Amino acid sequence: MALLSALTPDEMMIGIFVTLAFTSVLFLWYHHTSYGSGIKLPLPPGPRKLPILGNALDMPATDQHIIFSQWAEQYDSDILHLKVAGGDYIILNSYEAVIDLLDKRSAIYSSRPHFTMLQDLVGWEGDLLFMSSGKVLNAHRKLFHQEFHPTNSAIHRIHEKRALGVFLNSLLDTPEEWVSHIKQMIGAIIIGVAYGVQVQPKDDPNITAASKMYSVLNAASVPGAFLVFSASDIFDQDILSFLKYVPAWFPGASFKQKAKAWYGIRNATIRPPFMQVKQALIDGTANDSFTSRCLANAEHFNLDSDSDCLSEEEEMIMQTAGTLYEGGADTGKTALRTFLLAMMCFPDAQHAAQEELDHVIGQKRLPDYQDMDDPATLPYVRAIILECLRWQTVVPLAVPHLVDTEDTYKGYYIPRGSTILPNVWGILRDKRRYGPTASTFDPKRWLLQTFDDKGKVQWELDSDMMEHDPIPISFGFGRRVCPGQHMALSTFQINVASLLHCFNIDPPVDENGNHIIPEIKYVSGITNGPAPFDCCIKPRSDEHAALVQHMLMDE
Repeated sequence: MALLSALTPDEMMIGIFVTLAFTSVLFLWYHHTSYGSGIKLPLPPGPRKLPILGNALDMPATDQHIIFSQWAEQYDSDILHLKVAGGDYIILNSYEAVIDLLDKRSAIYSSRPHFTMLQDLVGWEGDLLFMSSGKVLNAHRKLFHQEFHPTNSAIHRIHEKRALGVFLNSLLDTPEEWVSHIKQMIGAIIIGVAYGVQVQPKDDPNITAASKMYSVLNAASVPGAFLVFSASDIFDQDILSFLKYVPAWFPGASFKQKAKAWYGIRNATIRPPFMQVKQALIDGTANDSFTSRCLANAEHFNLDSDSDCLSEEEEMIMQTAGTLYEGGADTGKTALRTFLLAMMCFPDAQHAAQEELDHVIGQKRLPDYQDMDDPATLPYVRAIILECLRWQTVVPLAVPHLVDTEDTYKGYYIPRGSTILPNVWGILRDKRRYGPTASTFDPKRWLLQTFDDKGKVQWELDSDMMEHDPIPISFGFGRRVCPGQHMALSTFQINVASLLHCFNIDPPVDENGNHIIPEIKYVSGITNGPAPFDCCIKPRSDEHAALVQHMLMDE
């Protein structure tokens, strides 16, 4: 009552109108759901839908990938259906379903749902990740593929190796700050590749801005997290997208306050480094980078250094670089934290990998890209990399797809405009593919054990298990495969090999010298990362420390 008495008559009228409109739309949606398309095939199974509300109360706010996997077992189906806020959600819980739909039928499964909260209210326009299919997307992807083709890997590895050297030396100096060092390294690589900008040794504003930008993306893009997010309805629009016009004071409209706080963060993050490169290119001082190369080849380049106006081509370059900037800001950091957690919780795997590195690499050099490019050179290290990506995949539901037309699959009806959620986490823990220990970290599942003439254990990759390689599954599907996957994988591999070769990764100890094994606990949003944990990272020997120190001397 106190809230109502504080409202003006105009505000009360708006509130009454919104309530009536909301109720009317829900009624239309329910009527359409019950008496709609005329297709006789059933929808895929799923939790029971309530009148009007559908599955709005069932949609989990966190750990969606885990709940979806449980539902797949409960309903004995690898394809599920939910109705939330007027939108149809199709969850794919098997590799077969993902390949059949997102790969083999990619012509109709390559669009993206419209994220009303993220794109309309937060101002997340121009992002390659969330673009719908069409000429604009194709132009952005062509630009990205030209630069990040595997044959161009050498121009990116310069930045990777420089940042790796700084990272490893930072671990020698202040190992207790390992979280900050990882963030600094990943940020330095991404910013170096995207803009050719050298980051500050600490508290770099571009890295700080990228982290803030990704935290907004992580919160605002989770399917079903906000009522204004939905797939397309019978009118080919977000059925509840009108809620974006609800005033912030209206009950339940706290999303408007968040949107106001988050609005424009992406543009404020990606524009300054782009303009810095553009100005340097005009001045003739630009370092080699994705942005400088693209601008140098641009047909429409605005030479007026005082103008903030960008040509359409310049805008595309800025947005594409921005996608690289945001895409690598957190995923690389998350993967490395999973690796460190696994090495503490499963020390036998760490020791076996270090034995292999000692035998193959020795103590006179560090692992190099040539060692990692051939999986057979360091099979146990490769198995650890595979298992990290499988055991706790970084993006558990990938980025949602949208189906452009109605479809059928396995005797089920898939409505046009459905949001498609591939449960990557569930697929990579499928016991039919990875055995009864699929939920456990075990690099040996990828390996065959043999013995040399002296009875010493040797490892080789199991070709049969490699048919279930998690790498292709971890980077998206069909026409929406991550175009930066080669650089991301290259960075992760060389980091893992270098850390294992030079450092021991142990749990902290208590006052009695006993190891405090961290809890394996994960926090999920669009990414799936371990909860904060403590870690003790020390050089394996003085010789290994010297190798790390020489990295900077050789620059």
